[in-house]
Amino acid sequence: MEVKKSTLVILVLVVMLISGVAWFLKKASQEVLTAFGTMNSRLQTHSTSVAKDNDSLLTLIRDEEHVVKAEEIEVLVDDFGKYLESIKEEMLGIKDPTNYEKMDQANNMFFTENGLSEKGLEFLNTINQFREEILSRVDDNGLKTTISEKLSTNDVVDRSGKKHNWLIYNFKDFPLVASITKLTQMQSDVSSIKSDIYRAYLRKQK
Repeated sequence: MEVKKSTLVILVLVVMLISGVAWFLKKASQEVLTAFGTMNSRLQTHSTSVAKDNDSLLTLIRDEEHVVKAEEIEVLVDDFGKYLESIKEEMLGIKDPTNYEKMDQANNMFFTENGLSEKGLEFLNTINQFREEILSRVDDNGLKTTISEKLSTNDVVDRSGKKHNWLIYNFKDFPLVASITKLTQMQSDVSSIKSDIYRAYLRKQK
């Protein structure tokens, strides 16, 4: 009887331990999701602020050649930003974009069982085309390097030296809120890139 009681006590303790770990993991998971959501909100606020600054910078560019390029960049960045926003909306579906703790499931619309989906290929091609269009309107070599790095879709090499497809490495099986945040980060990066280009134009202005 004593053995049975001891066994029962051990089982109860094990169940309590597992329940405690499960609760902790759930709590930690919710906090991580919320952290991603907070970061997403801050990035959106930053992008809005930078966009206002960019509008002011654009009005200061006087050199005719750079005015033309700046206006072309304005259109390219605006279209690309809208494209990224449409991707976010498609990923979210009917989910509340501010309810981050409900965005714990992955959205793998970029992928199939065998690799990349048509949407995934479209996404990669759109980024690559946008990057090349922007680079063609930039003269500064240092800025070109920065843009190439920020908008790179090259394979990612991890710490062990193993190569991974950029899209799979950054988006596959991640919680939805993480993917949304990464897209918002890209929008923020693009706004900053536009700002850097405008400032480069102004430095060369006569």
